[in-house]
Amino acid sequence: MRKRIFLLLFLCGMLLFSACNGQTETDPPQSTENLVGTPTRFHSVMFEWFDTVTQVMGYAESQEEFDVYNAIIRYELQRMHQLFDIYNEYPGLNNIRTINQNAGIAPVAVDPLLIELIEISIEAYHLTDGTVNVALGPVLELWHTHRHAEIPALPAMEALQAANAYTNIQDIVVDRENGTVFLRYENMSLDVGTTGKGFALDFVVRRAQEAGFQSFLINMGGDVLTADPPPGREAWNVGIEDPGGGAGVVDVAAVVNLAVLASGDYRRYFVVDGVAYSHLIDPETLMPATHFRSVSVIHPSAVYAEILSTAIFILEFEAGLALLAAHGAEGVWITADGEILTTPGYSRFSGGF
Repeated sequence: MRKRIFLLLFLCGMLLFSACNGQTETDPPQSTENLVGTPTRFHSVMFEWFDTVTQVMGYAESQEEFDVYNAIIRYELQRMHQLFDIYNEYPGLNNIRTINQNAGIAPVAVDPLLIELIEISIEAYHLTDGTVNVALGPVLELWHTHRHAEIPALPAMEALQAANAYTNIQDIVVDRENGTVFLRYENMSLDVGTTGKGFALDFVVRRAQEAGFQSFLINMGGDVLTADPPPGREAWNVGIEDPGGGAGVVDVAAVVNLAVLASGDYRRYFVVDGVAYSHLIDPETLMPATHFRSVSVIHPSAVYAEILSTAIFILEFEAGLALLAAHGAEGVWITADGEILTTPGYSRFSGGF
C-alpha cells in the first residue's frame, strides 16, 4: 500500500524551505511584537502528526516571525494528535483511546477540545443521514485488522454485521457540564478519522490568525486550508489531484479563506486477489465505497469539508450533489473511467488565477 500526498500547485513560484529555530513542539508560543521587515515567503514541513506530512507555507516579515507562528501550529497539532489518537496512550492524558477502553465501564473526563470534536462528529452523522458515523469504530477496526494482517484478507460479513450492532450514535453520551464522554456498551469504539484532521486544521489556522499570521496555508496530507492570499495575489492555487496519476492534477482551484479537502480510493487501500479496496467504508453495505476514484470539496470550514467529502465519496452522485447544495459547498467528482463531474458553482474556482 502506498500513501500518496495530494499535490499543491503554486503558480506564484518555487517553494522556499526554511528551517525552524530549534523550538520543540511543546515550547510555549512566543510573541511576534517588534518582528518587522518585508513580507517574505517561508515554508516548513512536519512529519510527526496525524500519520501524514504537514506543510505550512506563508508570508512573514522575518524568519523569526514565521518561526513563532510555526511553533504555535506545531504545539497545537501535537496536542490534538495525542487527544484524537485511538491507538496510543500518553501519560496523564485521556484521549479517544481512553474513551474506547472504558466503553461500557465508566464516563471519561476529557479535554473540552475533545468534547467539541465528538459533538461535531455526532452532528456529522445527522448532517449526512448516517453516512458519516463516528461510532463506526467496531466495523472500521475489523477492516484495519484484516488490512494489516500478514496476508491481507476481507473480513467475513457475519463479523462485520456483528460489529455493526454496536455503532448506534445514540449510545454516545456526552456530558458537557461534567466534561465527560461515555460509550454505553463494551464493544463500542469511536473513530474520528472522518473529522479529526479537518477539525485540527480549522483550529490551528484560527490560532495562527489570532497570533497575527495572515497570509498562509496549511496542507495536512492533501487536506488544505487557506488564509489570506499571498501579497499582491488574489488567491492561492490548489491542485485537484488526478487519482490515476497522469498529469498530476486535473484542475487548479483558486481559493481564499477556504478549505479544499479530498477523499479517494488511491491514497489508503489494500489489495486482495488483485482487487484494490479503499479505507472508506459505506455504513449501509459495510464494504468499501466504489462509486468514484476521488472527490474534492470546497467549503469555508475544513472539518465540514472533510465530513462532506467523505459522504459524497460514499453516496451516489445525485445524492452527493444535493448534500453539497444544502450546505453551501462546491465539489468535484472523478469516476473510475476518468469522467469529471462538478457542482454548478465550482466553475468560479476552476482554472486558478
